[in-house]
Amino acid sequence: MTADLPDRLRRLAASMAVPQTLTAAGLHDRFGDPNQLEPAVGQVWRAEWSNVSRLVLLLGAQERHWRVAPVSVEPTGEDDHGLVISAGHTGFPVEVTVWVGLATSIPTGTLSRMVDNYASEITAWCVDMAAGTVREPPAGTRRGRPAVDALDGSTSVRASLADDLDTLVVAPLVPVRAPAAVDLKAATARVGLPTVVAALDLPQSTVMKIVQGKQTATEQQAEILAGLLGYRAEEILGAAGLPIGLAIELEQPRWRPAWRSIARRFNVSEFAARLRAGSGTYAMAFRQTGAAAPNWRSRIDQWLAANGGQTSGAEHDK
Repeated sequence: MTADLPDRLRRLAASMAVPQTLTAAGLHDRFGDPNQLEPAVGQVWRAEWSNVSRLVLLLGAQERHWRVAPVSVEPTGEDDHGLVISAGHTGFPVEVTVWVGLATSIPTGTLSRMVDNYASEITAWCVDMAAGTVREPPAGTRRGRPAVDALDGSTSVRASLADDLDTLVVAPLVPVRAPAAVDLKAATARVGLPTVVAALDLPQSTVMKIVQGKQTATEQQAEILAGLLGYRAEEILGAAGLPIGLAIELEQPRWRPAWRSIARRFNVSEFAARLRAGSGTYAMAFRQTGAAAPNWRSRIDQWLAANGGQTSGAEHDK
């Protein structure tokens, strides 16, 4: 063990120096403006939520989720359901492990920054392995070796990855408008608007926006309304939710710098900031006329510009 120590220290020191390909400038040179990138199969993204941050390989899109496999970088681990990629075949100068056996689906809203893009044959192997089809690993890679016992370092790496994935999996989605169920306006009329205003402890104008479906209720407000109006909180959120197209756009990674900026400015969570922007964007679109379906990306840009926020640089509606 002592003889190995100097080499291990050298490797640790080397791993602490960020490769040029992974610096902000290097990523921009490789992939372009990070705020304009669209998630796609074969890309490696940093997924972040609730103090968890992990690299994940995108295996397939599922509307508001992505099927992913976690990626670990040396010092790393491996198991017989994963793929170990040699140095030089990724943006990292060391071996990388794709833990295909831990593949799961996480909300798109957890994706933060693209850091790599794997060759199609590497991605295809991982997609097939996740579906139960085992093939010969592509050039520059090998199938992982099984962990020897519970004390094997790979076992703790796998457990840590699994725990973090559990956190990412349950990251909240933007509430979307349900097709039926609750008529908040009628329910409010039954108990009286002053009663609802008092229960929510909000200005009447804000309450009117919520019950008319022009502003999304928070989870806490939904709980209050549910008890007052005799519905489940999930039904309230569905009634006061946003159009599905707007929700999908709000969850795209291009907007995360803006949501984080709003969260810092108002001392709220990133999720609350996302809802604030969504409600404001929807209210803006609600006031505007025209039969064409809204371009939600441009609408969000317009709302941010009007509210002193950071925009994606997308071209506005003409």
